[in-house]
Amino acid sequence: MPLRKSVSALGAAALALGGLTALGAPAASAAPAPTTVRPLISCTPENVDGYTGRTACTNLGTVSSYRVRVTCRRTNGTLFTIYGVWRVAGWSVATCSTTGAATVWSVGTDY
Repeated sequence: MPLRKSVSALGAAALALGGLTALGAPAASAAPAPTTVRPLISCTPENVDGYTGRTACTNLGTVSSYRVRVTCRRTNGTLFTIYGVWRVAGWSVATCSTTGAATVWSVGTDY
């Protein structure tokens, strides 16, 4: 058998043997790998009264706990961040000031 026909026959045999290309490498799969769909964690950060921030989360999945992160603004305009306690359920709460010296600038969640 001439060399040219041998190579063609080898390539055809490789293709017949389960999706191998003529170069002998596995053929690329047309379907993407399956993925697991997990529910997204859902948090509700709130500015309670201008001085206090809080958050509560549901659908924690693999997240073991969460806490509120409150950025506060002093009357002179400087910002600082405070955190509530880590929770597995219910509200995590943090207060910027009980005297009005600082107000809530933003409320977020750490997890």
